Amino acid sequence: MNKFREIFALVKVYPSSLLSNLVFNILNAVFSLFTFAAIVPFLQILFKIQTPALPDANASSSAKLWYQATQWLDQYIANYGQISALVWMCCGIVVLALLKNIVGYLSVMSIALLRTAVSRDLREKLYAKILRLPMSYYSNERKGDIVSRMTNDLNEIEFSVIGAVESVFKSPVLILSYLFTLFFLSWKLTLFALIFLPISGFLISVIAKSLKNAAKRGKSSHSDLVSIIDETLTGIRIVKVFNAEKQFRQKFDRNNDFYFRLMHRLYRREYLSSPMSEFIALSVISILLFVGGSIVIKGELGGGLLIFYLLVFSQIIPPARALSDAVFKINKGYASLERIKEILQAEETISDRPDPIQLNEFKHSIEFKDVRFAYEGKEVIKGINLKIEKGQTIALVGPSGGGKSTAASLLARFYDPTQGQVLIDGISLKDYELESVRKHMGFVSQDSILFNDSVKNNIALGSIGIQMDAIIRASQIANADEFIQKLEGKYEFVVGEGGNKLSGGQKQRLSIARAIFKNPPILILDEATSALDTQSEKLVQDAINKLMENRTSLVIAHRLSTIQKADRIVVIQNGEIAEQGTHDELIAAGGVYKALVEMQNFN
Repeated sequence: MNKFREIFALVKVYPSSLLSNLVFNILNAVFSLFTFAAIVPFLQILFKIQTPALPDANASSSAKLWYQATQWLDQYIANYGQISALVWMCCGIVVLALLKNIVGYLSVMSIALLRTAVSRDLREKLYAKILRLPMSYYSNERKGDIVSRMTNDLNEIEFSVIGAVESVFKSPVLILSYLFTLFFLSWKLTLFALIFLPISGFLISVIAKSLKNAAKRGKSSHSDLVSIIDETLTGIRIVKVFNAEKQFRQKFDRNNDFYFRLMHRLYRREYLSSPMSEFIALSVISILLFVGGSIVIKGELGGGLLIFYLLVFSQIIPPARALSDAVFKINKGYASLERIKEILQAEETISDRPDPIQLNEFKHSIEFKDVRFAYEGKEVIKGINLKIEKGQTIALVGPSGGGKSTAASLLARFYDPTQGQVLIDGISLKDYELESVRKHMGFVSQDSILFNDSVKNNIALGSIGIQMDAIIRASQIANADEFIQKLEGKYEFVVGEGGNKLSGGQKQRLSIARAIFKNPPILILDEATSALDTQSEKLVQDAINKLMENRTSLVIAHRLSTIQKADRIVVIQNGEIAEQGTHDELIAAGGVYKALVEMQNFN
């Protein structure tokens, strides 16, 4: 029952669509009943069925009503003839059928909004959520799995779950209206028919439960496939150059075959619902034919009323089958909803407090105060104390895995310290509004992150309005304008996915131009030149030097030749500050820094 409440919660935000759908479904049921009722007089005219005998005082209301209707029809035929009566009956059936299908169409159209709107709402919530989730979430989750949830699972909800809502709202209205009519016609016969419904309901529920479990396993297996495809496309060059095609093919085939077996079992169970429902319904009708025929033979029910009864009862089969199919679809699609809920309900560990402080201006200093940070139980930062005065350039150096990039991530508040505080102007980052903090920061990483958009939009990322003069000026400072002018379309040139239409040096200079355009007082450079050739490094380093002018900079350096002029060099080893000072002071100290310099063959 909980799953139905959760699904209803998705659609209840559109009450007008639900109400109009309910009204049109009621009208559709009424017109259906009148259409079937009109067929019986048609048969009476065509086959000259005798008027039933005058019912006694104890006769049912349906028998009395049927007698009055047939009396009126006989009188009309006597006055105007059979052909005239037949014409009017046929015209009436056409009109009723037209009205029935019009309201049926309107009921479907009213539910169409729900199908698309709910998917849109969930898609918006998911995308907003993945933008808010902390970096630690993406360290534990596969990108392919997230993409699968936002695409395939959402489609499953739209076509299975929300599609089933149509039946959930329509089928009960039809079934109840038909049952009311059946009770009115013969309550004894209807009670006899209802004995078989709990049996069919139990059989359907057993299959539906197994279907949900199989669907959940199938969705997880599909996510594995998407992740393998994503990894293959991302690293296709490495796969080819290391002749790993066979290895990746075997891995994919194993997962693909496992997914095939899961889905085969899933569809085998899903397709069992419809024939089972139909078999049960037709079996009940066969029994009713025997019991109802016996009642007619005994004279307890008119033949015309039995025909009408069977017509109405036969119409319970389609909505009953649709309702049982809807139960199967909801159980199948609910697995997708649960996977989406896992993202929507993921903890947002990096968020603003209820009354955050606005960082309007960076005035004095940045400070790491007794900062510790652990990741998956392993302590990466072990009690760092570091103060950066406004306008200073501080370089973090040291062996790989020592915690340099983690320290920079703590300053950008991608993570929060396990212990201690990161302070700006003496106030913890946790007390500031996150957006106002990052407004004061620029970031250039080793991996140049560009988006499949124009050069100008990549440079002006996050800015409202395009200021071409400022974009061009930033590009000139970053030594990027020269190559941009040679591109087709210049600043309108689309750089491709991840900037794959540009060289590494060009991508990095665009990243620097983006930081210059933002003009932040605080700058984080995470090994911005380590992946470049010598010529590109010279151009990029020159751009970086211009970028760092009059800014407070935290520079993570792999090539130590690029940070000799830093105000202070901090050597981080095994999560701790091993030593710090100027280049000359550290060389004279003869410690870790000097050893690193000697390994890179410069002094």
